[in-house]
Amino acid sequence: MKEYIVVSNAPDTNFRQDYVALPKNYGTREYYNRPDIRAIYKLVYDNLNQLNAKNHFTDKLASYEKILIKPNLVSVYHNSGLENTDYPESTDPRVFDAILSYLRKYHKNIVIVESSGKPMPTKTSFKVAGYDRIARHHHTGLVALETCPVVRYLLPRAEVMKEVYIPELFQEVVNKTAYYISVPKLKTNLYTQVTLGFKNAMGTIPYALRERNHNYYINKKLADLLYLFEPNLIIIDGLIGGEGNTPAPVDPVDSHVLISGTNSVAVDSVGTRIMGLNPDLVPLMQEAKKRGFDATETEIIGHIPSFSFRRANPSLMDETFHQTFPNILVLAGHNLPHAPKVTDPGTVTPELARRLETACDGGCLAALRSGFDYVIYAPKKDYTLPMTILVGGGIVCNGIRYWFDRDGKAYSEQDILNLKQPLMTLGNCASVMDDAASYRTPGCCSPSTCMLAVTAAMKIPFPLLSAKNHSLVHFGTHTVSMVLHRAFLSAIGKWVDCPSRHENIIYPVPAVSEEQKGKNYIEWPLPKMDFKTRKKLVSDQFKILKL
Repeated sequence: MKEYIVVSNAPDTNFRQDYVALPKNYGTREYYNRPDIRAIYKLVYDNLNQLNAKNHFTDKLASYEKILIKPNLVSVYHNSGLENTDYPESTDPRVFDAILSYLRKYHKNIVIVESSGKPMPTKTSFKVAGYDRIARHHHTGLVALETCPVVRYLLPRAEVMKEVYIPELFQEVVNKTAYYISVPKLKTNLYTQVTLGFKNAMGTIPYALRERNHNYYINKKLADLLYLFEPNLIIIDGLIGGEGNTPAPVDPVDSHVLISGTNSVAVDSVGTRIMGLNPDLVPLMQEAKKRGFDATETEIIGHIPSFSFRRANPSLMDETFHQTFPNILVLAGHNLPHAPKVTDPGTVTPELARRLETACDGGCLAALRSGFDYVIYAPKKDYTLPMTILVGGGIVCNGIRYWFDRDGKAYSEQDILNLKQPLMTLGNCASVMDDAASYRTPGCCSPSTCMLAVTAAMKIPFPLLSAKNHSLVHFGTHTVSMVLHRAFLSAIGKWVDCPSRHENIIYPVPAVSEEQKGKNYIEWPLPKMDFKTRKKLVSDQFKILKL
């Protein structure tokens, strides 16, 4: 079956006003008479009308009981304690408003759903960006998924995430009674190089499950989720794109584009090309295509612009990072199964040292780099503070454990102690040196822990937790409310998440029959909780407050 992808280009207009958060006069005649809003509505309507003329997707909506539509609000950076007022991290609410206006002509039961990144409460994201007002204006539902009970599935064909928990609401997507629309932002990403349509589903799984295999397995993990459900419709907001190191703040690109289609991998491939990356060389795209989720035949309608977005770079050894933070010594020594093997510490080259560092670029390394980007984008910062950072558990040669700097020079445990400067250990891998560390980032991987450790080491407040964040009060009250709600559900025996564990393993699942091995998914009912499990899950929720 041929898939159609529509690429629409907006006129050469200034779209930088209110692209992160809606103005106070949203919903009024004055708002809708603005030239940028009229242009956005025309862009959205023209794009979706062209797609509908080809595949008649609106005719199918009536067969679904509801529409679930998910933006990308992992963090909404608007007056958030950073240098600039706005950063293009989240789906443009003006574009989202226009999409809802279009959809309301064809279906009345629409629910906006999202779960922001831990520990950002989604209710705060909704309020800051104005999605709560969008929901009221269009009479839609509005659900923070992290507050919902979950159901469980087993994925026999998955390579990594064989056990999946999703909100009960998304069971309707799996059962094909709800139509799922993904509305991501066109932006680069530290963990997966790009954030687009099907990676947007990371926000549909609960916190503890997100952290499982959030490491070098992350691309496989996200491709695994496609066995359970895929978006029925993808609309990529590229009006103002984002280049840089998501989930840290990214810089705006006036890409002025909207992309839509009904095959997420095909649509995401087009979005990747527009940003200047080759989708065939992006591991996330490779994984999805290898599993057969790409379209076999596509027709692209419209002009594909070409940009050169600044790529996300998780490395702490690259020249840019070294020049910015000249007194930070990064020592790498991953001994993971797929990492380069070293038998003679004297033969390690700069290129090999970087490969040792990025052997797990989908986990703690990227999270730590995010933390340093928060420092860069913070109003006050000091780049000159000294520190040593250990990446990996070290490589043992002749009974001595070594890590290597960006030039390939070897450092033993004693050499590191002799440096006599603050030491940070990265994740569980480097915990062998925790006793000597000034800063520890336990987990595999805990992004918030890594980011907060960096800002603490660099002697600045984490921007989102600073008094300069205009939404700090909302952040605090919504976080407490969210945690209490999740703890209450756990206490009465309702599952809201899997138990939190930080191990670098592929979590085991029950054996399945030969017949079941060929299925994409199998319902796997959650057991009735015993007291010990309830206590563990309640405790896990309160750990969110400790980040």
